[in-house]
Amino acid sequence: MADRFYLMETVVKYISAEIINIGDELLAGHTLNTNACSMSSGLRAKGIPVTRHTVVPDEKNAIRHALDHLLDSTTHVFITGGLGPTGDDRTKSVVTEYFGGKLVFRQDVFDEIEAMFRERGRIMSPGNREQALLPDNAGLIPNAKGTAKGMIFQKAGRSYYILPGVPYEMLDMLQQSILPRLAGLPHINTYELQINTFGLPESEIADKIAEHFPDIASRLDLGFYPSVRGITIRLKGPDADLLEQYRSGICTLLGNAVYSLNGETLPALIVRICLERHLTLVTAESCTGGLIADMITNIPGASGMFLQGYIVYSNASKTDVLGVDPAIIERCGAVSRETVEAMAAGAQKRSHSDISVAVSGIAGPDGGTPDKPVGTVWISVSRNGVYHSEKLTFNRGRLKNKEYAAYAALNRVRLLLQDTQIKGIE
Repeated sequence: MADRFYLMETVVKYISAEIINIGDELLAGHTLNTNACSMSSGLRAKGIPVTRHTVVPDEKNAIRHALDHLLDSTTHVFITGGLGPTGDDRTKSVVTEYFGGKLVFRQDVFDEIEAMFRERGRIMSPGNREQALLPDNAGLIPNAKGTAKGMIFQKAGRSYYILPGVPYEMLDMLQQSILPRLAGLPHINTYELQINTFGLPESEIADKIAEHFPDIASRLDLGFYPSVRGITIRLKGPDADLLEQYRSGICTLLGNAVYSLNGETLPALIVRICLERHLTLVTAESCTGGLIADMITNIPGASGMFLQGYIVYSNASKTDVLGVDPAIIERCGAVSRETVEAMAAGAQKRSHSDISVAVSGIAGPDGGTPDKPVGTVWISVSRNGVYHSEKLTFNRGRLKNKEYAAYAALNRVRLLLQDTQIKGIE
């Protein structure tokens, strides 16, 4: 039986999509639904709007109900989850029955699964044989990352894509097999541009834009998306030139709060600029516990600019590892301008780096004082013996305080790198 991977040839209406994610663990909150986010992002990049997300349990009636109640405008349905080899994975049998087919054993698919296990040096479980049972009325989507084949059904002018719930498997199948084939289908030309910012609150950005561009909301779709990484501004509409005009004006308005126009992250930007300028970086972290170094080293190529990361959590380690004078800590406290500047100096001296960044703070929930409440953070960035230090206060809980502090520190490095007025940078 030959695999059939086909698309409707007689589509006359604009393409639009719905996403149905299946999984009890999603509804219980045990697993974050990253599939909906990555699928929507991939489809949007191809000009395909996603009109609705639905999450249902891995249960026959719930799955059928979701399929029975799609929006009238939906042309393509993406379903993830429930294709594994265990008894609680029911999606395949339910959708096969729903579309009027039956499951048949595919020896060729079973041979592929066996070969994959051999290549990985693993013994195949008897349960994996179930993954070679596939619908006789569906096209198959190859899965280079796992053992569960994807499936395509056609019904009443709609295409239904059934994909595994494992995120890296689903995303690879979407990018390699599905999106390239959808790109040629009719869709409304909608363009989207973004501006990534850091350092200004959402309300201030919105007020500035409304004041300087009072007609913007009537001419395009404007959205603000805050996160620990800053505020992302998205502009969307049918006129690409108009979007670019507004984006240029907003960038001028917001100045150095803008750090990216193409989605480049702060860590990636820092790695890129340091590599381009042959600069090296070292980190000295207390409250962030190595988070800054982790984000930098997640970027390919970081080994060419990142020399070392010091985690100096205790006061004693700040002295023993970085040479911070204990009298400074005694007089000013571990969370102070004087201490982080001494940490930055010590890290730079010991590593012989061009740039150092140091962070010390009170992550919480305990340890705060009236003068230094929980969430207080001091950051210092050093270059050529010049320190650029700032005090910030976050109040978002221990883990978020650490994240915000790490990104704020990266932003200080970014400002140092991008500020041509700072001696020694350009």
